[in-house]
Amino acid sequence: MHLIAGLPLPVEMRLFLHGFQDFFPSREWKAMPLLYLPLVSFGRMQPQVWEELDQTLYTLHLPAPATLRHTGFDVSLKRNRIMLEATVEASVIDHLSVKIRNQARLAGVSSTHSLLPSGVALADITDVDPNVCNLWLATHRHLFAQTEEVCEFTVFKTGKNRENPFWEVMAEYQFADGFPHTSNLL
Repeated sequence: MHLIAGLPLPVEMRLFLHGFQDFFPSREWKAMPLLYLPLVSFGRMQPQVWEELDQTLYTLHLPAPATLRHTGFDVSLKRNRIMLEATVEASVIDHLSVKIRNQARLAGVSSTHSLLPSGVALADITDVDPNVCNLWLATHRHLFAQTEEVCEFTVFKTGKNRENPFWEVMAEYQFADGFPHTSNLL
């Protein structure tokens, strides 16, 4: 199984960004099914290593929640695909990513890599005319979701097949005191 740790978006921010996905100009804009801010890729691992990692991640704690501030939209290249992303500035995100990677090493995960800096992938726009994309970016550059805090991160099991993507929530971890558990909101 291939695992990734990421921050689930707060409800208001997720609804704001889903609103854009509902009104993409054409079918060439392939909306992403799950909106989250990727932090760390654990790669493939055996179930027994996952069990150890799961127990180790429950011990991770930061003194404060992460503040997420939507700063705009951008285009990036991810594994030969052109992606439209919502850019997010997040307090303590680098620190959280390092702590997750350190906990993974303690659990015996052989290789991890940081997915920072990254944004929230909204759509695969590989087949979109660049002029249409530029117009969309220019039209929406002044629209921002409100700043919100998160105190949990999620580990997802992902499919590596582009034609048949899937995301399964493996576990959620509260890393700071703050808000109640939000698993039912994903």
